[in-house]
Amino acid sequence: MSILDRYVLGSFVRDYLISLMALVGLYVALDMVFNFGNLTQSHSHALAGVSMWRITYDILDYYFYQSFFFFSQMAGMIAVVAASFTLMRLSRSNEMTALLAAGMPLLRVAAPAILAGAVLNLVLLPADQELLIPRLIPKLVREHGDIHEDAVRTFPVCMMEDERGALFNGGLYTPATADSPPRISYLDVVERDGQMYPTAHLYAPEAVWNGRLGRWDLTEGKLVPIASPEENTPAVPERVDYYQSDISPEEIVLHQNEDTLQFLSLARINQLLAQPKNYGATNLLRMRYMRLSQPLVNIILLLLAISMVVTREPQTLKTSAAKAMLICGMCMGCSFLAYELAASPPSGEWRAVWPAMMAWFPIFIFGPLSVYLLDRMKT
Repeated sequence: MSILDRYVLGSFVRDYLISLMALVGLYVALDMVFNFGNLTQSHSHALAGVSMWRITYDILDYYFYQSFFFFSQMAGMIAVVAASFTLMRLSRSNEMTALLAAGMPLLRVAAPAILAGAVLNLVLLPADQELLIPRLIPKLVREHGDIHEDAVRTFPVCMMEDERGALFNGGLYTPATADSPPRISYLDVVERDGQMYPTAHLYAPEAVWNGRLGRWDLTEGKLVPIASPEENTPAVPERVDYYQSDISPEEIVLHQNEDTLQFLSLARINQLLAQPKNYGATNLLRMRYMRLSQPLVNIILLLLAISMVVTREPQTLKTSAAKAMLICGMCMGCSFLAYELAASPPSGEWRAVWPAMMAWFPIFIFGPLSVYLLDRMKT
């Protein structure tokens, strides 16, 4: 590695850290401004009173975990800003002029920033999305108004269909806490045959999730066969100690709130798609293909920005920066539009491949454009 490579690489890493703190901090500040009322409200402590230190601690605790998710959303722009400032500083300080006079091609000067940005997008982003964020799901799913709440948010489970076609219902679902596993109060399951006729009715006052065995352990569970209209035999309840089903607490949460999908790892998304019955298959496919294409989109953003800001004419830096912002904005807008369109696939044979097409659409459009702009770079 030459002295120039070490110099450009060191400047890029320094600017990357500064951009990381600045952009994530700006994201946090804007989110805090728009949700300040919810952040400072206190429900469970209203009578006892909440000190300013407690409110500050809860806000810091909330945004500490959210910052990992914010980074996954802004990783591409962080590398773009860092590379742009690094290379523009070389031009403003006339160091680029000296390098050009020595016969150094502009693309060769930018090579360390391109390689470092690509490596960071291909290493840090998957590590954040696949290793850190899935472990922080209980912290990330909190709403702004829930950070002072000690109680666990509960909700009913309505008409979920498992892999055998049974209808799964629950009067009240309570997520896992530090002291207890997920549980359902008043479990009610209607089992059906291949023609969707009810064959049995299972109910229990309480069902507790057994993660080791992948089943719901029942308290006083009863299974009552449902006779066909031609039969006159009376139904005799049968005691049942557990109910084996692919409807896990994670499936229940996904059914209740599909936004939780963005916190799952790619391996878990593939597992859910492999199940015979799954909820939100289109969103699962959209998230899987977007997760695979996002690092490449971030690298294309970096190439587009560098092709604009690296110039041999320092007096055109402002114009070049404006062009870089415009073309990167177009690429990000295209990615956002493709993400939204992936959730509404057309009917027919295109339905299965539509999320993949939308995920790779920005790459097909702006990938060749980035290569073309780099090739046209005047040096």
